[in-house]
Amino acid sequence: MPAGRGQFTIRVKEELAALRPTTPQERRALLAGLLRFAATLHIGGLVEGPGLPGGSPAPAGGDGTGAVPGSSGASGGGPGPRFTLVLASRSGGVARLGFWLLHAGYGVRADFRVHSRGALTPAARYEVVLAEQVEGVLADTGILDAAGRLTHGVPGTLVRAREPAACYLRGAFLGRGTVSPPTREPHLEIVAPDERAANGLASLLGRLGLHPGISRRADQDLYRVLLKGGEPIGRALATMGASSAYLAWEDGRIRREVRGDAVRLANADEANLRRSVAAAMEQVAMVEAAVAELGWEALPSEVAAVARLRLGHPEASLAELGALLDPPRSKGAVLARLRRLEDLRERAQQDG
Repeated sequence: MPAGRGQFTIRVKEELAALRPTTPQERRALLAGLLRFAATLHIGGLVEGPGLPGGSPAPAGGDGTGAVPGSSGASGGGPGPRFTLVLASRSGGVARLGFWLLHAGYGVRADFRVHSRGALTPAARYEVVLAEQVEGVLADTGILDAAGRLTHGVPGTLVRAREPAACYLRGAFLGRGTVSPPTREPHLEIVAPDERAANGLASLLGRLGLHPGISRRADQDLYRVLLKGGEPIGRALATMGASSAYLAWEDGRIRREVRGDAVRLANADEANLRRSVAAAMEQVAMVEAAVAELGWEALPSEVAAVARLRLGHPEASLAELGALLDPPRSKGAVLARLRRLEDLRERAQQDG
C-alpha cells in the first residue's frame, strides 16, 4: 500500500469493520465480498460427501493474490477434499468482523490467530481460520456452485437489492481496497483476484451509480478496479457506510478544490498583470514617438490629455487613466484616444 494512502485507508477500514449488518442478506453479501477478495482456500485431507475431487493437497490461493481462486472439476458424491478457509488481514477490526460474520451467520467458531510483527513483518497479521462447514459457507456466499465447483465473479443472486450490493462492495474494499487521503490526488482502488471478479465488481459499482475503470498490472497479474475524482470517491465511501470518513473526505475535497481554484486565479491574475504591463509599455513607447514626430501642438486636446496621462502614469491601467481624466472616461474611451493618436502618427508618416 502506498505510504500516502495508508493512514486514511486504515481509518476507513476501522469505521467500516465496526458496522454490523442487521439482515441475513446483508451479512451474506458482506461475507461474500470479504471472502472473495481476501480469503485463501486450502485443500487438505479427504472427507466423505460432495465436493471437489481428491488429489494431493494444494493451496487454492496459490497465485499469491490472497483470493479464492478459479474453478475446478466436481465429483458427484464420492470422496472430496477437506477445505480450510483462511481470511487474512493487517486489520484486527476486519478479522474480528469476519469472525463475527461466520459465527452470526453459521454458528461456527473459527480460530482467531495473531502473528506479531517482527523485523520482516512491520505490521501484525490477523487470520481467521475455518476448518468446519467450509463447503456450506462457500456455497451460501456464492463461491461454490451447486455442484461444488468454485465460481468466478460476483454472485448476482446475493446483490440484487441495493443494500446487499453496498455490503458486497464494503466487503471487497475491506479485503483489498485502498483510498488516498483527502488532501491528495483522489484515488480509490480494489485489487481483484482475477479479471472476472474485477468485471463483476465494476458492474456492481455501475449499478450503484459509480463508474469505475479497470487496470491490469501485467507484471503481477493483478486487476485493479479504480475510481478517480473526489465526488465519485465520496459517494463510494457514503455507499459503503463510512459516514465519518465521507465527511472528512468531502471537507478535504472542498479544501483541495478551493486551494486549486485560488492557485489558478492567482496564476491568471499574474498572467493578466504581465499582459497589462507589456501593453502599457508599448503604449508609452508609441506616445513618446508620436509626440516627438508631431509635437504637442498638433494633437487634439482630448488626445493630448490622454497622452500626457499615459506618459505620467506608465504603470496605470486604462481604467485608472480614465478615472484621472476630467471629466472621467471609460477605459474604452481612453483606448480609442490612444488609437487615434497612433492613426495620426501613421498618416503623418505616409504624408511625409
